[in-house]
Amino acid sequence: MAAERRGARLIIVGEGDERVFELQEKVTTIGRASDNAIELDDLNSSRHHCQIVRTDGKYELIDLKSRNGTLVNGVLVLRKYLAPGDCVEIGRTKIYFERISAAKAPGTETLRLGTSYFLDPLSDLDEPSQLQALKQERQVFLKILEITRDLNSRRVLSDLLDRILDTVIEVTGAERGFVLLSEGGAVKVRASRNIERQRIEGKTSKISLSIARRVLESGEAVLVEDARLDDTFRQYESVSRLDLVSVLCVPLRVREEIIGTVYVDNRLEAGVFGEHHLRLVEVFASQAAVAIDNARLFEENRRREAEIEEARAELERVNRELENKVIRQSQQLEETLRLLPERLPANLKYSYDAIVTRSPAMFAIFEVLDKVTDSDVPVLIQGESGTGKELVARAIHFNGPRASKRFLSENCAAVPANLLESEFFGHVRGSFTGATRDKPGLFELADGGTLFLDEVVDMSPAMQTKLLRVLENGELRRVGGKETIRVNVRIVSASNRDLQVLVAKGQFREDLFYRLNVITVTLPPLRERKEDIPILIDFFLDRVASRAGTKPLALDSDAFRLLYNYDWPGNVRELENEIERLAALAQDRITPEILSESILEAGKKTRVIWRGRTLREAVVRAQESIEREIIQETLEELGWKKTHTAKVLGISRPTLDSKIDKYGLRREPTKEETKSGPES
Repeated sequence: MAAERRGARLIIVGEGDERVFELQEKVTTIGRASDNAIELDDLNSSRHHCQIVRTDGKYELIDLKSRNGTLVNGVLVLRKYLAPGDCVEIGRTKIYFERISAAKAPGTETLRLGTSYFLDPLSDLDEPSQLQALKQERQVFLKILEITRDLNSRRVLSDLLDRILDTVIEVTGAERGFVLLSEGGAVKVRASRNIERQRIEGKTSKISLSIARRVLESGEAVLVEDARLDDTFRQYESVSRLDLVSVLCVPLRVREEIIGTVYVDNRLEAGVFGEHHLRLVEVFASQAAVAIDNARLFEENRRREAEIEEARAELERVNRELENKVIRQSQQLEETLRLLPERLPANLKYSYDAIVTRSPAMFAIFEVLDKVTDSDVPVLIQGESGTGKELVARAIHFNGPRASKRFLSENCAAVPANLLESEFFGHVRGSFTGATRDKPGLFELADGGTLFLDEVVDMSPAMQTKLLRVLENGELRRVGGKETIRVNVRIVSASNRDLQVLVAKGQFREDLFYRLNVITVTLPPLRERKEDIPILIDFFLDRVASRAGTKPLALDSDAFRLLYNYDWPGNVRELENEIERLAALAQDRITPEILSESILEAGKKTRVIWRGRTLREAVVRAQESIEREIIQETLEELGWKKTHTAKVLGISRPTLDSKIDKYGLRREPTKEETKSGPES
């Protein structure tokens, strides 16, 4: 039979004062003024500090805009419904809220009580005994408050549930304890402990789920003194199977929601749990439920943070893949634009097939060579090592009128200074030790033809003087000889350093410089004519395959990008050597891992650069190039009818006009258009 409720009371504890006040009126005012129902002798209290309003059996605390505020369980509040065990703090005064009820009916074995049930009745005790009992209970409440603070500091749900069970078992003296939580519509045992604080195996089958569900559904606590004699519970199959005796099950309530239960029992002794145990567990459960809810929220937040972190990592991975894809596509786009074959100028007089190129810069050099090839003027070729200076010298010779005569080449840096004069001008027998016969020099051998002097800057000052004399009068004498020999030789010289700078530093004869520098050709490095890299790679691969009598090796696209983006400080010669090396190492395909270390390292740096400003600029540049080409072609196809062109391109006429101006697109009007006026 359910116990009958008859109200609530306050235990008021001040400095040297402790009293009990039963809440019988609908509104109970509290404050320092004498007209309050509860007058406080506390200077920190306002005259009318707060009030407690009873509505439908509930008690709500309302702060009356007090000066120092009202705290409930250490939290500042304006309004709050009070629960058993709540501690209201007003200045230095503590007020404990308690529920009171009538005594049990005689002979009743089972009490099914709500969470608002409070104390064993104290009406049978005299006032000093009641006061002593209340003091003892206050100490218990303070201990529970201390434990509650510990609960609120725990964020791992499993640890929290174990702490809750340890506390409840300690307070009630239960044999076993369980915490059941409602999860997704099902009731699950989330923690179990025995009196030795050990976990219970097979925990779901060790409790009465029927009692737990009853508490979850009704929100009312269940206290069973002896389940074997109780008409309500002995019919439960789980009670009979488990031979249960004493059972206490209290709901865990957060706001108006029942999130689970605390279940304790004793299978050996009847009447283990009394109303004071129920009251204490209810007070504790109200605080534990909040801690459980907070821990659940914390774990949910942590799970979501982990999901967010995982999603962020996945997003970063996808972004990296997308970024790499954009980089590759941007590179491919730029490569494609740069690899578009340039047309060899149609008006070239001579062929330059020996020079593998499609570079506009090289085509411009061919136009210069066309003009100087037929003359005898000296030509100075400047450029970095490996750019093909000797190929240009050969083109000058073999395209010119001296093609039928000899083309001789000498690297001035490769011949010792004391032998260079004999190499150039020859010697007579006996002129020096080892001169056993007369020997003509390069100038005599190249008479009527061309002499290519590579790295001319490495000549000694004395040799520069002798060379200048030959260039001025066309006469020479062999070393040790007296006879003057006339020669007719065209000089093509080359240097990988700027001769004009060396002249300014006094490291090269100025008069010789002007003799050699009648026509200057400057070859661009390979990094400035990257459009030549693909055809040079194909040329060298074909040549290697031809020598070996095999098919040319395939080139992996990633390996090609690394080769294409490398700066090639050694220029064409370095590229040729690299292809020869790769052909020797590769099986049937050239892949990135066999590339030279310098190329791989440069590729890593290029990736970093592509991720910054350079990537954006490259994409914009590539887009603009494509846009310009499409607009130009469409205008030409439509006879420069701008209105029609804009419609076909899907842009406005003003936008088309601005892009024509931006890209400098022009055409010469026809005679008919000149007569009829501009297109509208």
